[in-house]
Amino acid sequence: MKKCSVAVFGAWLVGAVCYLPARAQQQQDPQYAQYMFNGIVINPAYGSMDESTSLTVVARDQWVGIAGAPKTAAFTFYTPVHESGTTIGFTGLTEKVIPVTQTAFNLHVSQRVMLNQHTYLALGLKVGMAQFSENDQQFNTTDPVYAKNITYMRTDVGFGFMLFTERFYLGLSSPSFQQFASSKTAEKTIYQRRWYLQGGYLFDMNDNLKFKPNVMLRQVYGNGIQFDLNANFLVKNVVWVGASYRSEKIVNGILQVQATKNLQVGYAYDFPMSDNLLGMQGGSHELMMNYRFSFSKWKVVAPRYF
Repeated sequence: MKKCSVAVFGAWLVGAVCYLPARAQQQQDPQYAQYMFNGIVINPAYGSMDESTSLTVVARDQWVGIAGAPKTAAFTFYTPVHESGTTIGFTGLTEKVIPVTQTAFNLHVSQRVMLNQHTYLALGLKVGMAQFSENDQQFNTTDPVYAKNITYMRTDVGFGFMLFTERFYLGLSSPSFQQFASSKTAEKTIYQRRWYLQGGYLFDMNDNLKFKPNVMLRQVYGNGIQFDLNANFLVKNVVWVGASYRSEKIVNGILQVQATKNLQVGYAYDFPMSDNLLGMQGGSHELMMNYRFSFSKWKVVAPRYF
């Protein structure tokens, strides 16, 4: 098979496996390799763990070499509301996977309470709207189901809990617990509720080295339980170096650098341990930038380990 034919067939196959027909199954949640540094994409309560205002931008190119594979751009922003224990935030993303393009915006609110001198419990809520544009005409098929392009919207509601200290965290969340159709077309799509259970701990190896292992369990209706095992080392409070293993037999490497007191930049590369679609070894690139503001006297930018 010629290279161009493989690419075209790959695009069709990705669409068929992941999103086709989009009217029969809702798009999967975007995947992120560096979610342990931007946990609000998994758990709406995550913002309560940080006492600083934070802005994060992520760009991800997944399954490089397969035409039509996911390309994701996302931003997250959250800020504490004075000293009330309340944090508000916004997230947005655009993701394109043949034949579907998704654009979503969400509002996050979380509240934390002190259980004792060192332990907090936070509850977070998320509500948002997503627009899906389905470009079916590109397939040039005689099937009337794909005779025209369509656009539809869905409302999304999620929640999460976080139990945490300065050294430990445990979270349970369903960031897309319930979705509501906004049209008859959207009613024909099927979404699968997802649950995430995650936890981590920070160890001091010596004065210049910290070790942060963490694990995440994912449950999707009909797909059983999947897991991530993550290990990250922090060198002199400047450089994070880590690796992860996913139960889908995917390994990724992570490098994060604290470029300034406020700015942190990161890169991750995922690669499958076995051949994926079409027998191609398609890895994934992910870039991340986080900026934590210090424009208010009562908001001190302290090192963030989670």
